[in-house]
Amino acid sequence: MKDEEKKQMFYEAEKQSKLLKNLSRWSVSAMGLSSIGIVIAYYGLSRSKIKFAFGVFGILFTVVCVVACLLINLAIRNGRKNVNNILKIISNK
Repeated sequence: MKDEEKKQMFYEAEKQSKLLKNLSRWSVSAMGLSSIGIVIAYYGLSRSKIKFAFGVFGILFTVVCVVACLLINLAIRNGRKNVNNILKIISNK
């Protein structure tokens, strides 16, 4: 493997690592939003009539945020595997 190819692969691994840090921030944000959804759901479900709609909205919002967080964490896991594979290829050749 040429030095230029190694440099390009190392640069790619470095960029992906930065993006993984950014994704982890998004994951924390999604978890924070899901906790806000839980609070809204509790408020709405503890009341009656029109405020009950807040409860339903809170539950849906929480579910969407949790699913988003799970997908983001899956992307982080796969991204870390990819970075490790790139670094392994660089070190072997």
